[in-house]
Amino acid sequence: MNVRTCKQTIIVSMAVAALAACAPAKQPPTSQMALAQAAVDKATAAGAYEYAPLELQASQNKVDAAKTAIAAKDYVKAEHLLEQAEVDAKLAEAKSGTAKTQKAVDELQKSIDILREEIQRKLPQ
Repeated sequence: MNVRTCKQTIIVSMAVAALAACAPAKQPPTSQMALAQAAVDKATAAGAYEYAPLELQASQNKVDAAKTAIAAKDYVKAEHLLEQAEVDAKLAEAKSGTAKTQKAVDELQKSIDILREEIQRKLPQ
């Protein structure tokens, strides 16, 4: 390697190092944490603890794992876990809504059946 090539290599290496030093460091995913926690809270309020406990627990576990990853400064892993936690919480909320709706439909069907029986008894035979 001649002197000129060696100097160019050093200059390029220094430029790359300088650019890397200027690049913004990955920040903790605080907004994603807030979104995931809000989704967990919303699912809990929707009754997920009763109707979708596995999904709710999975979501909470991922939030907890994300907190651990943030403490270890593994922000990429934390961000992925928080995205998954938010999706799990939304699934839990949706399952809760579906279960509640199905329960209301079942109760309404029972009421309809009772009314039909009453009508049948009162009809002249």
